[in-house]
Amino acid sequence: MKTFHIAVRTALLCSLLWIGGTALLINEYIKVVQTKDFQIMMLKSDVSKNKQLTTVYDTTLKDFLWRIQNREEIRLAKKTFMCYKIDKV
Repeated sequence: MKTFHIAVRTALLCSLLWIGGTALLINEYIKVVQTKDFQIMMLKSDVSKNKQLTTVYDTTLKDFLWRIQNREEIRLAKKTFMCYKIDKV
């Protein structure tokens, strides 16, 4: 009977250690996943900002080229420019 009690106590102790170790691993896994999710969210935010900036640059470039083609005034830093076609001689 004494051997049985020792075996039961040992099994109980091993089970508690197993549960505790598993809980620690799960907590670490959750922390890592949360950190990675935050990093992914920040990268998505950066990509979104870059897309918006690219859209602004694209729109500005298209407007600039349209003004050059139609010989409209181009104003940069309080200066006005006009584009004219130059023929080769």
